[in-house]
Amino acid sequence: MQPYDILVVDDSVFMRKLISDFIAEDPAFRVAGVARNGKEAVDMVKKLKPHAVTLDIEMPEMNGLEALRIIMKENPVPVIMLSDPNPRRSG
Repeated sequence: MQPYDILVVDDSVFMRKLISDFIAEDPAFRVAGVARNGKEAVDMVKKLKPHAVTLDIEMPEMNGLEALRIIMKENPVPVIMLSDPNPRRSG
C-alpha cells in the first residue's frame, strides 16, 4: 500500500521540521512537500494533490484560515489545523 502524502504548512522552519519528522516516523505517511505560508499551500495543494495537509493558522502573506477557504473550494482535502498558543516565534 502506498503511503499517504502529507503537505506540511508552517511559517516556522523549526515547526516544519518537527512536524515533518513526526510524520516521517510512520511508514503509512510521507511528506509530499512543505510550504511557508498560505499562498504557497494553495499552490502546492493544486500541484502535489496530497492526501492531507497540516496547516498553521497564523502565517504571513496568507494565513491558514484564508488558505483553508481556498483549498476547500478548489481542491478539497482533509486539513489538520495547527496553532501555537505561545506568542509568535521567529522562523
